[in-house]
Amino acid sequence: MEVLMLWLFPWIFQCVSVRADSIIHIGAIFEGNAAKDDEVFKQAVSDLNLNDDILQSEKITYSIKLIEANNPF
Repeated sequence: MEVLMLWLFPWIFQCVSVRADSIIHIGAIFEGNAAKDDEVFKQAVSDLNLNDDILQSEKITYSIKLIEANNPF
């Protein structure tokens, strides 16, 4: 498996929203050999941050954890 399917693991996402002009922090876990998926994730976050129609006063930050292939946690 090249990438752990993020939508199957909702517990790896953390959303912290405090007030307007807040920062929403999300996280993702990828296998170490999933460099392309890592870049797609970063680009998606960047696109969201640049789209004022989606996020008016919030900013998304992220953490990425790379793990070894076939790691069952």
